[in-house]
Amino acid sequence: MTDTLEDIWERLKTQRDEIHVQMHLARAELRDEIEALEPAWKKARQSFEEVREETEETAREMRDASRIVAEELSSAYHRIRNRLEEDS
Repeated sequence: MTDTLEDIWERLKTQRDEIHVQMHLARAELRDEIEALEPAWKKARQSFEEVREETEETAREMRDASRIVAEELSSAYHRIRNRLEEDS
C-alpha cells in the first residue's frame, strides 16, 4: 500500500463530507453519533495540519542542505578537473 498521508486524509474528508450531505436523512441516533465524532475530527485535522507543515519545513531544509552539498561537490570536481588540465 503506497497511500500517502494526503491520500488517506482526502479519503477521510470525502467520507465525512458525504455523510454530512446525507445527514438530514439519518435517524436521530446516527446524527448524534456523527456529531460525537466532530471533536475527534477537529483534533485529527489539527494534527494533520501540524504534521503537514512540519513535513514541508523538513523537506525544504533537506532540499537546501542537498543543494549545498551538491554545490560543494561540483566545486570540488571543478577544482580537480582544472588541476588535471593544468598537469597535462
